[in-house]
Amino acid sequence: MSREKQYWGFRVDVSNPDVYPDYYRTELEKNRVLRQGWGWLEDHNLKYKNRETAPRELRANFRMYDEVKRGDIILIPRIPEWETVTIAEATEDWEDGYRFEIDKEKGDYGHQFPAEYRIHFSRHNEHVKGDVASTLRCRSRFWNMSCHGKDIECLLKQEGGSLIGDQEHSDRYAKAIQRAMDLRDIETKIHSELANQFAGPDWEYALVEGLKALFPHFQVERTGGQRESEHGTDILVTMPSPLESVQYGIAIQVKDWKGVSSNIDDAIRQMKKADEGWPKVREGLRIVEKIVIVTEAELPEGLKPDEIEHKHGNDTKILHSDDLKKLLRRMALVTAATMDE
Repeated sequence: MSREKQYWGFRVDVSNPDVYPDYYRTELEKNRVLRQGWGWLEDHNLKYKNRETAPRELRANFRMYDEVKRGDIILIPRIPEWETVTIAEATEDWEDGYRFEIDKEKGDYGHQFPAEYRIHFSRHNEHVKGDVASTLRCRSRFWNMSCHGKDIECLLKQEGGSLIGDQEHSDRYAKAIQRAMDLRDIETKIHSELANQFAGPDWEYALVEGLKALFPHFQVERTGGQRESEHGTDILVTMPSPLESVQYGIAIQVKDWKGVSSNIDDAIRQMKKADEGWPKVREGLRIVEKIVIVTEAELPEGLKPDEIEHKHGNDTKILHSDDLKKLLRRMALVTAATMDE
């Protein structure tokens, strides 16, 4: 029985500026060879006679040697440039076509896998679906991306030039809204369009753009990152108060969950850091509202948001599904009106 085409992520060593990125690109595009670092000793040859005694540095590469077959698609982040991704196709089964030959000049890069360059794209291009962009953040040396095969095939069908230009998050947000406004079930379609464009932390950028449109006179900023542990906030909306020395703030935590929201209690507990954390970070900032936004997941059957809110003292609001869709619709209408001006 024939095997279905598989899709793989393949990370290269970017630590050597004398090699990265030109060496990898030249080897792939001109010599039809996908080079891999971590091959600086003869004992690193993947045809190693006894895997049980193989060097530690070698073991992480056995899986790619065993599993990649002719016709499989390989995505290589950071090639040909830092914010781009190259797509290549395996020209042979890697266990058959693999060669090991250390580059004498560079003293490494002995692993050589048969592959052919197909196309490359910018990570933030509008044609790159959110789930594909999210999985490209994987830190593994090699991982399976076959669950995103349909979206990757769509990239392969695009004209090369259309995949190169980057788009700011604001542009991607606006275009997603523009497409959704032409559809009938606006709330659901807007949610679907944004879910296709944004995944993981990128959702925060989308919501920041929408909140800026909705509240043009307030400050809206993404505050996740290293200091998030102090205040538990992904997005902060600040507004003036009658007191000159005080500002009011709305703290928002964004959870890009799918399926069932089993950790909603933890998210609310994380949000409680905002009350005490923000005044320490910004003098005079008083949090007046805390919100947890869940992008796609549903609550466990029979459980309602107000029941969870009551359990935690009613000081954090949960936006799930229908509530989030209504918020997105409000954002979209304002955004669309602005685009028509």
